This record gives sequence, structure tokens and C-alpha cells, in this order.
Amino acid sequence: MILIIGAMDEEVNALKACMSTVEEKLFQNVQLFEGTLSGKQVVVARSGVGKVNAAYTATTLIHHCNPELVINIGSAGGLKENQTVGDIVVATKLQYHDLDIGPETPTDPRFIFTPSVKHGRQTTHLLSELEMKYHEGLIVSGDQFITKHQSQFPVIAKNFPEAICVEMEASAIAAVCERTETDFIVLRSLSDVTHVEGNDMDFETYLNLASEKSALICTEYLKTL
Repeated sequence: MILIIGAMDEEVNALKACMSTVEEKLFQNVQLFEGTLSGKQVVVARSGVGKVNAAYTATTLIHHCNPELVINIGSAGGLKENQTVGDIVVATKLQYHDLDIGPETPTDPRFIFTPSVKHGRQTTHLLSELEMKYHEGLIVSGDQFITKHQSQFPVIAKNFPEAICVEMEASAIAAVCERTETDFIVLRSLSDVTHVEGNDMDFETYLNLASEKSALICTEYLKTL
């Protein structure tokens, strides 16, 4: 069984629309959908926004479902000027951008999480075959929406200059997966680019597009397993 976690209704609904034999359930206050996707048995869960919700959902369902793989889907905000809305982002490393216990925090291995290398390579190979524009690298998570005018924006640029995008749940899910020794990958699509003026409005406009693109690559990837 494969566990797929999205934060918001838009992200989960885009994936649910691709499923067959869907059964909706509520398990320990987590909304989930059990069914078949690309011929695989899946549980799709809506975690809610933020690191705490994401960690709770991942912990609860990993212990309940014992998945062979966890996939985090949804939207993200791009951090590179060459990015555009709809681009796919694949994590090779994850960190919290809003955790600070001293100057060594960005290099502290306790807070650096690594997705499955095998699944990551297979995903980028598929994206290349599909000729879909993608970026792979560090994804950073924090409990705030980032615009270029926020005080956290230069902090991210200074501490994590290689980061390709920012979002609010993936690192928490990654932390839980590492502690439970569960393979995971993060497949998201850009709903906005932080360097662009008014990216908060872009997020509202393009959330559905990003959700659909993220659901598409997730669905196509499951066909390869």
C-alpha cells in the first residue's frame, strides 16, 4: 500500500479524481480516501496545513497502514528566478527554514532529511521522458506563506541559498518517515514564485493548476512501480 499526503482540499481532490473504487473514511480525525490509483492500492490523506498537522497525519497513518512508500504531493512556492508556475519540484533534501537553535542549525544533521534516492531517480527519469519541466534539490518548510517582502525571505536566501522551493509540510513528513524507517518522496508543483510581485495572489489563482500537475506526476509515477 502507498500512502499519499496532501495538505489542502484542492491538492487531495485533484488526486482523488484520478482514483477508482474510492472509499472515504475518517480515522483519528484524519480525512482519508482508500482506493486504487494507477493499479496500486493507495490511501490519500488530507493533513491540513502546517508542520504539526503534517507530522500528526504521517505518524498516525504510517502506524495504521504500514505503507511501503509515502508520497507528499501538492503545491509549493518557487525560490528561483528561472522557475514558472506549473513546474514540478522533486526533493533531494528537506529542511526547516524557521527552526533556529543557533548558527549551526542549517548544517545540523538532525534536521536534514533525505528522500528515497531510488524513487527520486525514477521520478526524474519519468519527468524527462514526459518532457515536463522540473527542478530537483532542497525543499525548505516553515509555518508561513513566503513573499519577497517578508522578513523570513532573506533568512531563507542566506541560510538555504540552494533551496528550490518553500512550502509548509514536507520536512515534517520527511522527519516522521525517517524515524519510522519508511521510504518517502516529495512531488510538488509550483503555484507561485516568491520573487514575483504579488505571488500571494498567484497562489490563489494557480493552486488548482499546481494541484493537478502534482497529481498528474504522482499518478504517472505509480504506473512505473
